[in-house]
Amino acid sequence: MTGAPVVSVVIPTYQRCASVRRALEALSVQTLPANDFEVIVSIDGSNDGTPELVAKFAAPYALRGLWQPNAGRASACNVGITASHGEITVLLDDDMEPQPGCLQAHCRAHRAPQPRAVIGAVPVALDEHSHPAASYIREKFERHGAKLAQSGYRIGFRDFYSGNLSMRRDVLVGVGLFDAGFKVYGNEDSELALRLLRAGIELVYNREAAATQHYEKDFGALARDNAAKGKTAVLCLQKYPETITSLRQRLYRDGSWKWRLVRRLLLAMTGAVRPTPDLVVRFVNWQERRRSPELHRYYRLALDYFFWLGAGPELKEWRRHRGAGSL
Repeated sequence: MTGAPVVSVVIPTYQRCASVRRALEALSVQTLPANDFEVIVSIDGSNDGTPELVAKFAAPYALRGLWQPNAGRASACNVGITASHGEITVLLDDDMEPQPGCLQAHCRAHRAPQPRAVIGAVPVALDEHSHPAASYIREKFERHGAKLAQSGYRIGFRDFYSGNLSMRRDVLVGVGLFDAGFKVYGNEDSELALRLLRAGIELVYNREAAATQHYEKDFGALARDNAAKGKTAVLCLQKYPETITSLRQRLYRDGSWKWRLVRRLLLAMTGAVRPTPDLVVRFVNWQERRRSPELHRYYRLALDYFFWLGAGPELKEWRRHRGAGSL
């Protein structure tokens, strides 16, 4: 490569060597010339062979691996962005397989005169080996993508995701990168979106900048992610108290009054009956095995429970320190 690349692709990863290989192979067949981009794999404490894979991978583009002790996705993203040289930064999660025109579409999207953050499409792949939860995630992203693609739709911080995202590097650095205080799963991208919106950066959706998402988690892992998202939602609330409106809407709009009552009982049971979360996971697993026609509804309700399982104690502590009333 001669001179600085146009694009720097940053892939934060933790313990997903096979997924990283798939992403690197997909980046090898991009329509954007290989001399125009570099790839930085930011390895967040992995000991599964990812550093060795990156060191030996025969890439047609400039490729580097950076290793750090496990500190969370936000920190790993920041390490990769800081080490990058490209004018445009493209963030790709390690479970993304960028389609051949992905990087070129991201580049075209930044020809606009105003700075912007470009959210690429993330269609979820399904095959006979996919976990049932992948079908639920696919439907969720299809609905979300259709909403973002609507003419005139104004993208807000709750719409934002950074698993396939591009921005001019100077814009990303200018708003302060990701908040490395987000060490567990979730909401580091929502927090970044709040700062981008405050800085007047336009958030746009681009179908052509697509990366296929290979969702490989089972429901138990999905439940743990949602509990972590509950915790980090309150962390976001601590930084931006105005987001309490969004949190309140989630509390009152998710499910019927019957479900809200059941959720309250489940959360109360969790404090008294320790295996309650495990029992909820087992119930959903049973519904998966019997191929329940209501499976996606059970997913939605159970994940709502796990979100508040994570958010509840953090929210209670936050209110105690603020002397605030109930949500």
